[in-house]
Amino acid sequence: MSQTPSLGRVVLVLVNPITNNGADAAPATITRVWEQQPDGSSLVNLKAHLDAPTSSKWLTSVRLFDTEEAAQAHDGEAAYWPPRTA
Repeated sequence: MSQTPSLGRVVLVLVNPITNNGADAAPATITRVWEQQPDGSSLVNLKAHLDAPTSSKWLTSVRLFDTEEAAQAHDGEAAYWPPRTA
């Protein structure tokens, strides 16, 4: 993993677009860091900040990946680091 997860860091989590005003990802704050997995991902707990009337959602033991592509390929809840912009 290119970045180290820690409390308070912001990541993007894959969500159901129906619950997020049409978007398939939402920003989320890391609230707990678990162990690193054999595939290089980490397990984290998150508080997702949705673009919807229900503005937040708690997620536990979510796999955190370096890229959106890796998160999309994972079967289950997944998050990824936001891409860097110039």
